[in-house]
Amino acid sequence: MPNVLFMTGVFDETMQLLAEAHEYFHLFGKDDQDHIEENLRSLYSCEMSRITLRLSAIMAWLMVQRAIFSGKIPEEEAHRYGLDFQDICRVDNRVLHGVLPSYVCFLLDRTLELYERVLRLDGQTRRVH
Repeated sequence: MPNVLFMTGVFDETMQLLAEAHEYFHLFGKDDQDHIEENLRSLYSCEMSRITLRLSAIMAWLMVQRAIFSGKIPEEEAHRYGLDFQDICRVDNRVLHGVLPSYVCFLLDRTLELYERVLRLDGQTRRVH
């Protein structure tokens, strides 16, 4: 079994980003969306969803890793549980800088970086299982 101490840091970072994203969308999302060009509002909504999906996929992966570590999921079944939605989550959003509000771009960058890091961890845990 791999050393799962890294998961505490990843878990904390994921929770922090979830809190930041929630606070932003709750406090400023509507106002920001109202102030961007009408033709960009769908893009804004899609990227909000991408941020949420990245964080949800990471959190689900972390919960599975903890279940494997605690014996609730047998190690023999670990190969069935990888990081999901790579085709959607691994999209590089740098082209949106200057198009969407800066904090949305910040969240897109941070969640992509975290998702990529967890994807590497997923690869490492799969080799160990």
